[in-house]
Amino acid sequence: MKRILVIEDELHISQLIAYNLAEAGYQTATAFDGAEALAQIEHFAPHLITLDLLLPLRSGWEVLGSIRKHPRQQIATLPVIVLSALRSPQLQADLRHSGVEHCLGKPFSVTELCFLVRSTLDKPHDTNWANPL
Repeated sequence: MKRILVIEDELHISQLIAYNLAEAGYQTATAFDGAEALAQIEHFAPHLITLDLLLPLRSGWEVLGSIRKHPRQQIATLPVIVLSALRSPQLQADLRHSGVEHCLGKPFSVTELCFLVRSTLDKPHDTNWANPL
């Protein structure tokens, strides 16, 4: 069973995501701030991460940077789907440059998220980014 770590500080959104991913057949764990997220990545060993950018303690950007700089290749190349209220073409470009698979704006469709998770896990992901964080 594939494991997905949901990193989201808003409880109801975190529960919505985790519930729907569990219903789709994935094992889920949640983290509500950036510091907890980094600990969960080590402990839970996810196959994919959904990541909010606006988190307490350590931002989603900091979490993403720590993932991409991690000494273990398995963690450094984790597929990440960003879910964020922040939107701009530059943000999209920066996220793609950092190896983010997809970015969904909030509010988002749970159906679309589940589709993106499934399609991302089904394909090999690119680990050759020009300048990771």
